[in-house]
Amino acid sequence: MLALVVAGVLGATTPAAAATLSARGAVSQQEVFVGEPFTYQVQVSGSEQPEEPDLSAVAEFDVQKLGGQQNSSQSVTIINGRVNRVVNLGYVFSYQLTPKRAGSWVIPAVAVRAEGQVTRTQPVPIQVRQPAETQDFKLRMELSKAQGYVGEPIRLTLRWYLRQNVNGFNFSVPALELKAFALADRKVDTSTGGPYYRIPLNRGEAIGRKSQARLDGLDYATIEFSKVLIPQEAGTFNLEPALVACEALMGYRNSRSPLDSFFNDDFFNDFFRDDFFGRRRGVFRKVVVPSNALALEVRPLPSAGRPDNFAGHVGKYELTAAASPTEVSVGDPITLTMTLSGPEFVEHIGPPDLSRQPALNRDFKIPTEMAQGVSDGRQKTFTQTLRALHPQVAAIPPIELPYFDTPSGQYRVARSAPIPLTVRAAKVVTAKDAEGLASPGSAAVRLEAWAQGIAHNYEGESVLEPQTYGLMFGMATPSWLALLIAPPLGYFALLGAVLYTRRRNADPARNRARKAQAQLAKRLDTARTAPSADAQNQVLEALRHYLGDKLGLPPGALTFKDVQSPLAARGLDPAVLEQLKQAFQSCEAGRYAGGALPLETASLVETCQHIAQQMERQLG
Repeated sequence: MLALVVAGVLGATTPAAAATLSARGAVSQQEVFVGEPFTYQVQVSGSEQPEEPDLSAVAEFDVQKLGGQQNSSQSVTIINGRVNRVVNLGYVFSYQLTPKRAGSWVIPAVAVRAEGQVTRTQPVPIQVRQPAETQDFKLRMELSKAQGYVGEPIRLTLRWYLRQNVNGFNFSVPALELKAFALADRKVDTSTGGPYYRIPLNRGEAIGRKSQARLDGLDYATIEFSKVLIPQEAGTFNLEPALVACEALMGYRNSRSPLDSFFNDDFFNDFFRDDFFGRRRGVFRKVVVPSNALALEVRPLPSAGRPDNFAGHVGKYELTAAASPTEVSVGDPITLTMTLSGPEFVEHIGPPDLSRQPALNRDFKIPTEMAQGVSDGRQKTFTQTLRALHPQVAAIPPIELPYFDTPSGQYRVARSAPIPLTVRAAKVVTAKDAEGLASPGSAAVRLEAWAQGIAHNYEGESVLEPQTYGLMFGMATPSWLALLIAPPLGYFALLGAVLYTRRRNADPARNRARKAQAQLAKRLDTARTAPSADAQNQVLEALRHYLGDKLGLPPGALTFKDVQSPLAARGLDPAVLEQLKQAFQSCEAGRYAGGALPLETASLVETCQHIAQQMERQLG
């Protein structure tokens, strides 16, 4: 009877007709600054597999693909026992656009093709303003040197000067996008004092330190961070101004007193202590501050005088070596430790090429692989195992490291001091030693033969037991029965696990979305017990990862504006969107408050969990 009822209900289901293909363009913000990236989406309805649109006509913006994801939904209604199911197919392409010039621009209509149909988005107007520094906000960019050589590490430092409180910030550094440079990070000694912040950048992240400084006769709070540029090619490179965007606190909504001194007890202390607890509401204005532009001249390494075994070491180097043990037999392992020192940055350098050291290869066996070096400030240490080939070896010869000396502009060679060794001849075991026939006076022991042959313990037929083998015998024995059944059962269990895993992994984005709430709960549990100075930052990262997994977006530096349009397009309740916005503001407040809000971590966690529950119910 139940089967008949189910069949009747299913028979009454009316699927929606195939939808007409349509598309619209959406941006995360209508007004931006030159150099400030924003999100542009092509939202497709009527297809789950549209072709990638062509954005080559978007000339006033640099375009970077962020990927795409399906955006389908369905609804079911039952009226008088009749089931109506409506399926809305959709797909969203996401891009990051960066304006090149100020002005009133239009993102042109974009053609979208899918399943034999063609549609176009509507043009999207964008107002692009020219960023400018003010007396309250300044950004400075500097290089450790304006001229260098290919392969020579050059430090790029950015220092942001602030005289007003801000609600979050975001850096954009075009110099880090140049393909002519490899990037590296200098180790930051966090024991030197001052709060440190993880700063997302357009390529990776940096560790920024908060401090104070004077500029043009005024006191400022500062955030400073560095990246290491390693030129890969010669030429003169113009480093365009970097940008920092922030929400600057301009005043308050009530009649309370204006801003207190920026240099009171803690960084951003005045705003966050009052506004977070609701005693007064801050009024913010978006500010984008440009830095100065720089030029870097990179010279090629000269070919004249270049040693044959030069391995790309650029700078001024010193080399020391040590060995242990120094008294060995032929073939015994010797640990050779080599320490390179001199340049400011040594993380990227490799060891001396031991295979191209003739004196070393003549007397020692050298493995082709070497352990990775360990950096410590201006030094990097490498270890290698050597084995002496003959007892005439008296020392490990000097290790040579050819390098290009940038101050003098010439190739030089750093050499370690020789290391004395005592190498003994190895004991050779001969066939006579093995047979016990060594000459008199030797320590060998003569082997004796046993004339009686191989000894035995039992004899006679009485010790024999009848043994029966066959299929029926195996079926009657539990151990044999288990051996017969276990292989096919294991095969089918493994087959089922593989099919299940493949099905779950067929759509990685959907898997991440399904697990997003569980991952959020784990991260929030970690944030509850985190130190007060880092708790709000962990809550913010947990919320960003949850939204990134749920929407298929990179979680690195998500803001509310990045997720507002996608969530609204998927039908999220405006009230929940407003709660999410407030959560972002509270999290960012705690992140940049320097640990001033330890009592509100639990409240932030509860708020984020409540928002996630609402989103799971509404978005699925």
